[in-house]
Amino acid sequence: MAAALLITVSYCGFVSWCWFGTYYEINGSQLKVVGGPFRWKIDIMGIKGVRKSRNLLSSPALSLDRLEVTYEKWGMILISPKKQEKFCETLKKINPNIEVNLNK
Repeated sequence: MAAALLITVSYCGFVSWCWFGTYYEINGSQLKVVGGPFRWKIDIMGIKGVRKSRNLLSSPALSLDRLEVTYEKWGMILISPKKQEKFCETLKKINPNIEVNLNK
């Protein structure tokens, strides 16, 4: 009984950490993506494109209204910033070569 309770509490704690600990931050020329214990640092100058996506892959995105960010040669991450247009404008100010497509 105690083991089941410990597992349940641990699982709930992990899910809460992922849910409440997900955010995106632009610092200089770096995009920091945090999803609970998972962290990515992406060079904004290496971002190739940003487009709307409804992809269901597991990702640090708390909504299905997502943006797919492609970077470097093979990198891709799904995120869901609240203000998508402003987020993309901020990225483009740093790297004007980013192809943005928010139409879907």
